[in-house]
Amino acid sequence: MKTKMSMLKGIVIGVLITVLLTSTVAMANSVTRELLFGVNITIDGDTLVLAEDSQPFTMDARTFLPLRAMADALDLGIDWDPATRTAIVTTPAEAVTLPAPIEMVPITAAEITALQRAWGEGLVAISTAYAEGEDYAAVAQDVLDTLYGYVDGIVLFKPTVAQEVPFRFTEAAAASYFIGGSIDEDTGFALLPWTEVRFGTDGRHIINGETALWMGSVYLTNDEGEVIRVEKSLGLYRDSEGDVRIQLHHSSVPFSD
Repeated sequence: MKTKMSMLKGIVIGVLITVLLTSTVAMANSVTRELLFGVNITIDGDTLVLAEDSQPFTMDARTFLPLRAMADALDLGIDWDPATRTAIVTTPAEAVTLPAPIEMVPITAAEITALQRAWGEGLVAISTAYAEGEDYAAVAQDVLDTLYGYVDGIVLFKPTVAQEVPFRFTEAAAASYFIGGSIDEDTGFALLPWTEVRFGTDGRHIINGETALWMGSVYLTNDEGEVIRVEKSLGLYRDSEGDVRIQLHHSSVPFSD
């Protein structure tokens, strides 16, 4: 799209001139030049309506138009500095259209359940991919990218069996816990032969609008049928895209004497 300033500089471009009347005027320097009056001008197909004292004319195949009339037509600022005899033309600031705010809705109990199910399925998917020689690292990365809030900043993640580095605030540290990596104590919790993950019925949730908390038991079943119970707390939030993500994840084994 042409800018208003480029339109002003190239006024001849896109200007439709209809000659209605011609006359000959003798100039002060005794050179006779032909002036064409009754000129019509259109801008982007719209006819420019001008006052009687601001009518355009052509001379020597050039079109002349009062600067103020053209500035008004193109919505430009115009001023005159008598001290320097300068006509000052300014372009208005471009209007900025802000995106409509995203309507945020409260997290629902169904969304909490769906995220828990997705987390359990993700853990089993990582374990299965590892057992079958597939790209388990990519599966783990997808779980972290999809379910956790590392994309928006830190996540308060306390893994179940982490001691030397008990808190994993970055995605890389979380990935190390799940599949092994940069932290020496990590052997890959998600690489164990998990076959099923079930969130217990003893859990409770608190919903505070676009955030929610859940606490309860989670039961992990391995390929030998053994069931391990862990105690989890989840802090959830709805991101700017409307998805529910984990922002706090605390997991521990039951206390034992």
